[in-house]
Amino acid sequence: MTAMRVSKRWDFFRIGASFMTRIITLTPNPALDYAVAADFVEPNRKIRCRDPQMHPGGGGVNVARSCARLGAHTLAIYTAGGVYGDALIKSLASENVPMRMIPIAGDTRLAFHVNNRKEGNEYRFNLPGAEMSEGEIRRFFNAVREEAEPGDFVVGSGSLPPGAPEDFWAEAAHLAKQEGARFVLDSISGLDAALDEGVYMLRQNEHEYAAVAGKTLKWPDGIETYAKDMVSKGRVQNMVVSHGGDGSLLANADGVFTAPAYKVRASSAVGAGDSFVGGLVTALCRGEAPEDALRFGMAAAAATRMSEGTALFDPADVKKLFSGG
Repeated sequence: MTAMRVSKRWDFFRIGASFMTRIITLTPNPALDYAVAADFVEPNRKIRCRDPQMHPGGGGVNVARSCARLGAHTLAIYTAGGVYGDALIKSLASENVPMRMIPIAGDTRLAFHVNNRKEGNEYRFNLPGAEMSEGEIRRFFNAVREEAEPGDFVVGSGSLPPGAPEDFWAEAAHLAKQEGARFVLDSISGLDAALDEGVYMLRQNEHEYAAVAGKTLKWPDGIETYAKDMVSKGRVQNMVVSHGGDGSLLANADGVFTAPAYKVRASSAVGAGDSFVGGLVTALCRGEAPEDALRFGMAAAAATRMSEGTALFDPADVKKLFSGG
């Protein structure tokens, strides 16, 4: 590895390095993430917990947090309401993530995570979010229309709140494209309508793609065929599948690109997928080649898996993994 190559990779972490393009994330159903550790988890027992952690959560919120840590220009558009919503706002502000909050009458949901030290596994409980009124949905979409600019990445990520229209992400994609922005989707909610609209990029993991493909496929050949087919049908311009320990794959009109997974000692999987998306889009925003962008996303995901509870990656760990890969 040449000195020039290493130096270039360190540029990922310079605030505003090279490109002014903004990454705007959309989170209509955010969460306040709360994580604890327990010596054991058993039914009908009082479980005493320790080491509590609290972080802002929800797909798009975590993507924005990741992008901000990597020095990208970002903006988190999200909803908030109630006591948990107030805590979400304060915790996101403490990380200096630029944000535009859409107030809602309902309560922001809580996501509760328990690390079972006895078995070495993790329990994750995600509560339902609050329904959005028509007026709240309209204000959310107005924010997308007002903030998106030509060349921006607009990332729709995470679940939709109960009662949300099935074309929610399709409408967000339509608005982003109207403004000349590139819409990235990382969600299993409202997927059919969004794909009918067409998106710049769709990211799915090894558990999600089968809902569209109709069956489980073999890595990498079957996944590659599926990804190329999605592009050829015009449903996506870039199809990304992250496949756990096997690595990740991106297909577009220029070909198919892959990146291996980083082998790390994992503590928690919470936020790893969102970190992957944040790292990938940050790299693409800076004009990096697809294979380098994939590897950078994989480094961000691996670094988050090294973190305890609901904490995201330490940027120093991303640097170390990516530069040494």
